[in-house]
Amino acid sequence: MQSTQSHLFTPYLSHHFHCIQFDPDSFDALSFEQQNILLPASLDKAVAKRRAEFLAGRICAKTCLAQFGQGDFTLLNGSDRAPIWPANIVASITHTRGIAAAIATDDIAVKGLGIDIERDMKPKQEVELQRQILHPEEAEIFALFGEQVHCPLTVIFSAKESIFKALYSTVQKFFGFDAVKLAQFDDKKLIFTLMETLHKDLGKGQQVEVYYQCKDALVLTECEYIAQ
Repeated sequence: MQSTQSHLFTPYLSHHFHCIQFDPDSFDALSFEQQNILLPASLDKAVAKRRAEFLAGRICAKTCLAQFGQGDFTLLNGSDRAPIWPANIVASITHTRGIAAAIATDDIAVKGLGIDIERDMKPKQEVELQRQILHPEEAEIFALFGEQVHCPLTVIFSAKESIFKALYSTVQKFFGFDAVKLAQFDDKKLIFTLMETLHKDLGKGQQVEVYYQCKDALVLTECEYIAQ
């Protein structure tokens, strides 16, 4: 599969980050073997597009892990489908059509990382999906945020995905979009409030920060969880 390193995004978080743009149409049966990356059995019958995106994410993860001398680590998924990272490594992967990225750190203070890349929703989706993604109390601040960015729902969706990824290793359970509510924003950062207690260290009312940036009809969000 053809891929090239992308410098489209410069992350705000100061951890090892790698992003690639890839051509899913160039994916073939040998692509995993050529990259020395294991194709999980769960993807044996997946469509080529899905396998290409998975491979792209794993290529990014492998590059990040190499920064810690773990480039040959076999990255498997657990029963919950979350990646099982090497001991003392905290990381996150994201991929969408044609682009993928990963971020990783060995900073012991960091308990969770989450990144997410999304392509801008169509205007119709920006309206129709609001009820599924927004907390009922987010309507007012969401309208204000919409005056600042052209794809506000895409950004909020991506941010909540990054929050889930960053907190999941601590929470160890699934939680919905309405578990957090946008409370504040500026031109690079969103601050969300937990609307329910997710864990003894993540109580209702606690705030979570997410960085965001929009470029070339794409959104990147980044979330870092540091336990108090």
